[in-house]
Amino acid sequence: MNRRTFISSTALLAVSKKIFSQGLTFPEPDPLLDYYQGFSNPADENKAGCYWWWLNGLIDKEGIERDLTEFKDKGIMDILLVNSAGSNMPVGVQFLSDEWRELFCYALRRAKSLNIKIGVNLCSGWAMGGPWITPDIAGRWYLQSELKVSGPTKFHDRLPLPGNRVGYNNLHNAPGYKNYIDLPLHELDYRDTAVVAFPYRGNEKILDEERLDNITTRANRADASHGLKADELMETVTIPLESLPTDGAVSKDSVIDLTQYFSADGTLNWDVPEGDWMIIRTGHRMTGSRLSIAQPEADGLSVGWLNGEGVIKQFEHLGKILLEDAKKEDFNLHFFADDSFEDGFPNWTDQIIAKFIHYRGYDPAPYLPALGGYIVDTLDVTGRFLLDYRKTVADCMADGHYKKFAELCHENGLLVQNESAGPSRSASMSMDGMKNLGRSDLPTGEFWLGIKHDEPDGLSENLSYWTRRLDDGYNKVCKMVASAAHIYGKPLASAESFTTYRHWKDSPATLKQSTDRAFCEGINRILIHTSTATRPQDGKPGYEYYAGTHFNPNVTWWEYAADFLNYIARCQYLLRKGKFIADALYYNGDTIPNVVGVKGSVKQLGEGYDYDACNEEVLLTRLKVKDGLLTLPDGMQYSVLILPDDESMPEAVLRKVQGLVKEGAIVVGKPPTKDSGLLNFPASDKHIQQIVLDVWGKCDGHTVLMNRYGSGRVYWGKTAHEVLNDIRITPDFVSDLGSDTIDFIHRKDDVADIYFVSNRLNKEVKSVCTFRMSGRNPEIWHPVKGERIRDIAFKDIDNHTEISLKFAPFESFFILFPKKIQKRNTLSALPDYLKDVQVLKEISGSWTVDFDKEWGGPETITFDQLQDWSQHALDSIKYYSGKAIYQKDFQVDKQMTSYTKLFINLGVVKEIASVRLNGKDLGVIWTSPWRVDITHAVKLGANRLEIAVINLWPNRLIGDIGLQSSERLTRTNISFEKDQKLLPSGLLGPVNIEVI
Repeated sequence: MNRRTFISSTALLAVSKKIFSQGLTFPEPDPLLDYYQGFSNPADENKAGCYWWWLNGLIDKEGIERDLTEFKDKGIMDILLVNSAGSNMPVGVQFLSDEWRELFCYALRRAKSLNIKIGVNLCSGWAMGGPWITPDIAGRWYLQSELKVSGPTKFHDRLPLPGNRVGYNNLHNAPGYKNYIDLPLHELDYRDTAVVAFPYRGNEKILDEERLDNITTRANRADASHGLKADELMETVTIPLESLPTDGAVSKDSVIDLTQYFSADGTLNWDVPEGDWMIIRTGHRMTGSRLSIAQPEADGLSVGWLNGEGVIKQFEHLGKILLEDAKKEDFNLHFFADDSFEDGFPNWTDQIIAKFIHYRGYDPAPYLPALGGYIVDTLDVTGRFLLDYRKTVADCMADGHYKKFAELCHENGLLVQNESAGPSRSASMSMDGMKNLGRSDLPTGEFWLGIKHDEPDGLSENLSYWTRRLDDGYNKVCKMVASAAHIYGKPLASAESFTTYRHWKDSPATLKQSTDRAFCEGINRILIHTSTATRPQDGKPGYEYYAGTHFNPNVTWWEYAADFLNYIARCQYLLRKGKFIADALYYNGDTIPNVVGVKGSVKQLGEGYDYDACNEEVLLTRLKVKDGLLTLPDGMQYSVLILPDDESMPEAVLRKVQGLVKEGAIVVGKPPTKDSGLLNFPASDKHIQQIVLDVWGKCDGHTVLMNRYGSGRVYWGKTAHEVLNDIRITPDFVSDLGSDTIDFIHRKDDVADIYFVSNRLNKEVKSVCTFRMSGRNPEIWHPVKGERIRDIAFKDIDNHTEISLKFAPFESFFILFPKKIQKRNTLSALPDYLKDVQVLKEISGSWTVDFDKEWGGPETITFDQLQDWSQHALDSIKYYSGKAIYQKDFQVDKQMTSYTKLFINLGVVKEIASVRLNGKDLGVIWTSPWRVDITHAVKLGANRLEIAVINLWPNRLIGDIGLQSSERLTRTNISFEKDQKLLPSGLLGPVNIEVI
């Protein structure tokens, strides 16, 4: 060691000894520093996605360049490219033409340079299909014909063909059904499946309208609205069938399978035994359903959803072309997508008999008369068979289509994204929603904006579903999508977001409430619907898709969109950490259709507990008990399993429940009394009863409410809320204002517990929030500003942490509880975030306002006071859409500068603003509180305030209707009416200086 190094080291040691001798310590490391860096400046992988619609091929390189560059700049980094027809607009390049492929390659090239992910919807329009889908591999419906014969005789004749739509008399919701329902049978590729016969007495068939409707629904021949709630939909196939004294029945053992005597030309050769016999011919037609809004050159039949032939063809004719072009550009496509399943209710496949035997374990042939309304053995047996049939259809859909699609994607190095569980048109599709979603790497749902969602009472339950687009205050399918992601081990729960018919009536301010609702339901991947590709030469606002919040560089407020997109990215960054925390797992039963109700629909949990739903497959194949908790392979854990209020349950499911309880699980719910299906019937019912006797014991739901079995317990007659309290698991989060006001979601990893809490009301509220945490140092993180507050006021009470919070209208926060315990922070004074603001001064009087003359504005004008543009006497302001800049000088005296913090509150802003004070940019304000900190920008004496405000497109579009085409400033294919109400616009104020 040289002399200089020795002296330096000695000096450092001496300093260190002095520090420690004086009792000083180095600051503790910040346990959340890495988190905060990722939160304040989110990485591209956490940013929002969008549906990038290429309508009518009306695209060019200039538009592609503009869109992708702007997406990157504002914060959209995850794109689903959808090719589709457009209405009332010109036609550009043809799908898959050389010109289209050149533009597709250009888009991939530019996306690669910008680090933007691109996935592609694997058809034009939706859901899946094209001109290469032939009738034999398209969607199918079963049909039946009947023929009564008497024996003994030798029958050698052609059986009557079924009617082209026999049994399908209640269609109203399947897309495009009027174009195909009444096609003649010879155009529908009719094919036979089986022929059976049974002794006929004449009273075996249900003929009364009410029960026949019930059977038709159970036999999956009835349409259903996608506006139905989940429980309403599932009740349509569980309404009890009442027997009548006049009912006869077909004996299953008397049914003869005649298929082997039936030839391809429809001729049956059969020696008819003595007596009257009914012959049932069962076959199938293509439904005739076609793609929705596909380009003419790519239009065609939809795939058959119950087998894999269609998706294989789709890959051969479309997928390989897209992959070939991506390979040429050295671009890794992120995923292929299968957009919304909205293709009616296909219910058959030519492999149905073999698939039924594979999935259900017995031959369905003797029960085929039940599909036509015949009672086989008993009404109970008939109902069980029809459930087994629907379950088979659901399994064929999950495995034949969605699993096969995933396999093909994975073989080609792609992920798969499916919007596979609705809201489906038709809702009556026999599907297991969570199983379909579980076959996807990126399970996806959707949520809409109600047509009046930004108005007072615009989401009231008194309004129709089609107006509010919510069920009991929540999105229809988001909880199901999130549950599927959690129980199948998928880290991302995606949603097509903001779909609506409101056409340019929304801004970030009005989108926030629905965004936060989806986050609280478990969505952590927002896919904005839509961001239509437009050519700059086509003007503004441009040609648009008919449904969807228009969110692209042509919207008036695009230049300020980054702040809202940063909000989404910050939220998604934290909502992707660790695992979702749920106290309960709700078994959704084995009813088909099987869809999950909205958040909060498991009423017995009460306030403060969250949950996942699970299906039969996950319960049977993925659920175990570990350390007394119900545990899934990917790390999700639950304290209790809640059973549905059903009389029936598959024996295999009950045996699994028995095993879980024996290993230590806690189960809440009444026991079943019978099996739901026919496998091993009637022995299965006896097995059910014995298992119930063993597991539930003397627990009767009235006098005895709990029974111990093995290491676990079952409860009957207590709610899940009561049981969780009994086992000393208190609510995870409670607001003193209730969940109708403050919603939440909780995630947890090795670093922190993360709560997202959101004000559901359009008004300021103060709430005492209680978290099931203790001994930690909580922090408040603000996703709008990207700020964190480390020193907050809180109390530890009975192993809980109580924090008082003040929420602006629709405001939300993250509350983080780092696991590493540091010195606890204590605040003796009321923190700033809880203090009420005081108005110090209104900035009143006249304002100079600069409008954009190119968009019809008057350039510069003086407002004597703040006013709504739409009420102005000048048409150039009344119908103005775009940005206007307000300028005003105001004085600040010594007393005002003495306050610790000063703010400017803009009051009412329509729709978004940015603020500059004395030349300093104070940022964009897009949501409440409409306030900006001016402490470091304000000065003593004269101050120059500049507020840029942007409104929405409708006012200019309405104003243009009264002008000659040559005088109009806007160009679009979306229609408005001249007498349509104008939207409030501009800075309405009052603008106040506020202090804390």
